[in-house]
Amino acid sequence: MQVDDSDEIDVQAGVTKRVVGLRRKKAESAQLRGLVDDPDMVAVRIESQRRLITRGMWFFLALGLGFTTAGVQDFLAGHRPLTDPLWWAAWLAEPMLAGILIMLLVFESEVLHRGVPVDSKWVDWLKRILLGSTLFMNVYPTIAVREGERFEVGNLAIHVMVPVVVFGVAEVMPVIQQRMNQAITDAYRAANTTAPPPTPAPAPVAAAPRPVQAALATGTRLKLPDPIRDAVKAKVDQVAAEGRPLTADDVRQAARVPADLADRIVAEVHAHNGHAFT
Repeated sequence: MQVDDSDEIDVQAGVTKRVVGLRRKKAESAQLRGLVDDPDMVAVRIESQRRLITRGMWFFLALGLGFTTAGVQDFLAGHRPLTDPLWWAAWLAEPMLAGILIMLLVFESEVLHRGVPVDSKWVDWLKRILLGSTLFMNVYPTIAVREGERFEVGNLAIHVMVPVVVFGVAEVMPVIQQRMNQAITDAYRAANTTAPPPTPAPAPVAAAPRPVQAALATGTRLKLPDPIRDAVKAKVDQVAAEGRPLTADDVRQAARVPADLADRIVAEVHAHNGHAFT
């Protein structure tokens, strides 16, 4: 429905049709700014981009692994006739190695998305062994040319480049998951930081839990990403079963959050009798 501007226009007072239009655009911009700055909208936007990027990376990783499968088959059974069962079985070698690599990437991406570091040299070594084996089996046939064939620099270059790119994608994908999750966490933390930082409390005695700040007087509840909220809820249930109050150290054991945010989470839980995130 078209809005009639005639009641708002006052040319004598300088309120022209253009002025009315600009006022409406200004009001609309104010509404949009509130939505754009809302942490929930920021989280939705980042999560949407994360899914798009992740799907694209998986798609191109699958293409690269498909190329390397042919190279590995040629390395293992390129000289065998089609009637040899090993010629057909060789096609399964690279999918097996790629399947292990993909499962490892899924594990690494998921735990990093939850804020849990992998911190295992065996994970890095396994990735390097898998991708190093693929690189060697793709490059060797291009160097050790068979009788009647000739060495081609372009063939060598593509067989080196594709496994290296696959290795780079494998290393970058977990980083993308971690950085996107950190961006969502930072958006919520910025939205919940409305008061100046409190005065530091005296250092606690040894073995005593770190003191918690007083509950917020605003009565509003913290907005946390689902992974952090679920981890805190599980920790609240655990300490309640142990018959003791939740501490900031408990929160930081459950989720990787800054110390000030851990204090605010504990204060919020205490202010709502353990039901702050239900």
